[in-house]
Amino acid sequence: MDELNERLARLEALKAKSRSEFDADPYLRDIAERNLEVAAQCCLDICHRIISIENALVIFQVEGETDFNRWNKETSLRNREKGQQISYVRVRRWRKHSAIEEVSFISAGG
Repeated sequence: MDELNERLARLEALKAKSRSEFDADPYLRDIAERNLEVAAQCCLDICHRIISIENALVIFQVEGETDFNRWNKETSLRNREKGQQISYVRVRRWRKHSAIEEVSFISAGG
């Protein structure tokens, strides 16, 4: 997660650059492309970690959404299979149109 946050911070700093600056500077494009590649790979690694826990129950917890979190956790645990592993994923921020802006893997356990 630290690596993902670092790469996203580096990309955030590039938002101030104009399209013409990117067009004129192949090194700037390379920097943006590489950080996007590493951020995407971090996301894949997180997904693989969650998926690797065979038959895991994934419970999402959204920061600031107490009622939803309580309902989601209670409903999920009520439907949990005996001995099923649980993975908690915290969504820290949302963007417009329900796009996830920041997410972290909290824990996995039985």
